[in-house]
Amino acid sequence: MRILIVSNKVKTYALGFQNAALPILQLGHEVVWAADFSKLSTDRGEIPYPIERISINTNPLNQDNRKAYKQLLDIIEKYKIDGVVCSTPIGGALARLAAKKKKISPVIYAAHGFLFFKGAPFINRTVYKWEEKILAHFTDALITITDEDYQAAQGLKLRSGRKPYLVHGAGVNIGVKVNVDKQQKRRELDIPEDAFVIVSAGELNKNKNTEVIIRALSEMKKQSVHYIACGVGPEEDNLRQLAEKLKVTGQFHLAGYRTDMPEILSIADAFTMMSFREGMPRAVLEAMDLGLPCVGSDTRGIRDLIDEEGGFICNPNDPCAFAAAFRKLMDDPEMRKQMGEHNRGKVQMYSSDVVKKELYEIYKEVFGVNEYCK
Repeated sequence: MRILIVSNKVKTYALGFQNAALPILQLGHEVVWAADFSKLSTDRGEIPYPIERISINTNPLNQDNRKAYKQLLDIIEKYKIDGVVCSTPIGGALARLAAKKKKISPVIYAAHGFLFFKGAPFINRTVYKWEEKILAHFTDALITITDEDYQAAQGLKLRSGRKPYLVHGAGVNIGVKVNVDKQQKRRELDIPEDAFVIVSAGELNKNKNTEVIIRALSEMKKQSVHYIACGVGPEEDNLRQLAEKLKVTGQFHLAGYRTDMPEILSIADAFTMMSFREGMPRAVLEAMDLGLPCVGSDTRGIRDLIDEEGGFICNPNDPCAFAAAFRKLMDDPEMRKQMGEHNRGKVQMYSSDVVKKELYEIYKEVFGVNEYCK
């Protein structure tokens, strides 16, 4: 079989993409990958199958998506596609509609985060939920990665009659070793050697909710607590202004886009993710692998990973709750150590090897094995 993988914007040949495609190849099938590769930084020669650029846009009302739909129809014809694996809300919708038009089956949708999550705006919980119910009729297998989405998927009636699957995320490398002079690294980031250090990673946008940690710093009223926010985004100036207003400028460090996250995590005392919405956050998994206690918001994906033995879950709108969690960690080094060790153990089930095995079994059931490769 020739399988078309459809996703949205792709900048690098990231591990999650590799993990999704390799099991298909192991079963002896061919892969074609369609996405918006306009900002691809990876050498195309490193991707071991054909790629096709489509004009997909994350805004569902953008006219580019009409073009992307037609491009998918052309790609299906060009490569004589036999099956589809798609992900992301827009990529998943366009791919399934194109597959229906071309009478392609089987079709797998990997839901890395339904838009009708708990606490979502009314339009998400109505329009997008009904959209997913309709698209389920053109779907033969549905893969989820969080417990909330898995439970929500039980109410969707797939064309094949199959029940939804639950896998452990997109897969991460585990057992990462970091060799760094921690004191030197702290000096490089302008962090006092004896400071209690909190780290977060992600785009600086409204959803990532960096603001709540700045407010938590103010609530703690401890000069010895420093917060490193790794990432760039549209909220950068607003965050600087808020830190200045709350008089925590000296404790708040905007580190920008980083390629040395393992080193930064290695000098931290706690990791935090305070988003309003997530899928299965890779940044939390990477922090867990390096033995950090984690403080996260009470939302899908984050609460799948952070349990009471490995950290604290807080209301994303409550800086006092985050401040209280950081105080507990700051005052109890033994608690930090025990939580970190628990997280090192828990992250094993989210490893790249585990996820590839889970996907292999799903693909084997849905697509079968290429008889010529037995």
